[in-house]
Amino acid sequence: MKWISIFLISGFSVMFSDTGCSTDYPDVNNDQTDNTPKPVVFNKAFLRNRNIGKGINFGNALEAPNEGDWGLRIRKSYIQAIKDAGFNSARFPICWSAHTSTEEPHTIDQNFLNRVDEIIAWCFERDLTVIITIHHFNELYDYPNSETYRDMIFSIWDQLTEHYSSYNHDKLIFELLNEPHNNLTAYQWNLLLVELLDVVRAKDTDRTVILDVPEWGYHGYITDLVIPEEEDNAIVSVRYYLPYQFTHQGAHWATGSEAWLGTTWTGTEYERSTVINDLTFVKDWATEHNRPITIGEFGAIIYADHTSRVTWTNFVTSKFKENGFSWSYFDFGVLFKVYNIDNNTWDEELKDAVLKN
Repeated sequence: MKWISIFLISGFSVMFSDTGCSTDYPDVNNDQTDNTPKPVVFNKAFLRNRNIGKGINFGNALEAPNEGDWGLRIRKSYIQAIKDAGFNSARFPICWSAHTSTEEPHTIDQNFLNRVDEIIAWCFERDLTVIITIHHFNELYDYPNSETYRDMIFSIWDQLTEHYSSYNHDKLIFELLNEPHNNLTAYQWNLLLVELLDVVRAKDTDRTVILDVPEWGYHGYITDLVIPEEEDNAIVSVRYYLPYQFTHQGAHWATGSEAWLGTTWTGTEYERSTVINDLTFVKDWATEHNRPITIGEFGAIIYADHTSRVTWTNFVTSKFKENGFSWSYFDFGVLFKVYNIDNNTWDEELKDAVLKN
């Protein structure tokens, strides 16, 4: 969820039109160039994107070096809470590389895998769709040509594909790598994702995958993403944390963010039109390429004033819905939280902003 500072300084903003609805298929017949409807194939990726629907991220739990290190350990009661609230899915950022041997054959720690299995089972028992990711593989981001780290990610997905081969294909989705960035450039990512798809497809042709946009999932780079034409079971994921100075004010990892404290979002005409334009850009690309879109992460940090958090969240989710996107709020119970894990209560206004559109 960290973005490079040039994105927020440049104010780069381009994106989607207000059409479609997340409870129906996206309207991908709106060709504004020549008004000629394009042939569309609504494949299983569109159907499974509908299963994601309105989701939530359990960030800062399994993505930490050890679960609990960053403030959250997942409980069965939390899974019940999101089910009762009306969420359709849970996304689990997972730092698999911290639990995988750097020595061949790069075996995943069995105890850790058992823990992930337990959490997935809690979700399936409640008819929730699950997304598992590879998060924080920092060595690969920095050294994408390293044979060790390349072999590790291939081995991780080989093991996970086999391990989960019998799991419900409509309810378990693989996100192959979270937010490619640093030295894993768009060019490098487009090459790597082909190899990752080959690993998964060698053992499971039916598992839906999520492919992140390059450069931290920043929406403006969606046009740099290249997916093999024959891969028709993929959902494309972008992030939406804009304006960054608002959503990340006071974030300890964002350089200069202390100066942004006090930034508000009140829904002015300029603020609303910026969101609309951003999402229109995404929608136009998705229409052209016949790809379903999920907003893999979005959220406003707890240091922002509460009214602004609710106003911004309500507006962006309304536009996600209009454009036929699924979405996963970041996060459940830590720095962008919608749930208070100290007293086990929801922020009702913020929860409604995530869910009611």
